[in-house]
Amino acid sequence: MSDSEKNTVAVKIFNQELKIRTTEPPDYVREVARYVDAKIYEIVDSSGGISTSKTIILAALNIADELFKEREKLDEIMRELQQHSEVIAERLSEIET
Repeated sequence: MSDSEKNTVAVKIFNQELKIRTTEPPDYVREVARYVDAKIYEIVDSSGGISTSKTIILAALNIADELFKEREKLDEIMRELQQHSEVIAERLSEIET
């Protein structure tokens, strides 16, 4: 997609105004920005005055942790699906013979 086809979406994260150039729908970008902002403020509310950089790093670690856990869940679902598919294929081959 060319630059002319990108949207510019204004968001606010941790009191910082940002303009994001993206091919994603504006509502999606705003939702992601709200999520990141909420994660940062969770750290602010629970940490009691740590530096901005540490706050951002901890929020990023929390988001990355969620991502890794969701990937693991997806991998497990894919393994189970593969196992079920193999059982179904085996049973179908038994029926055909």
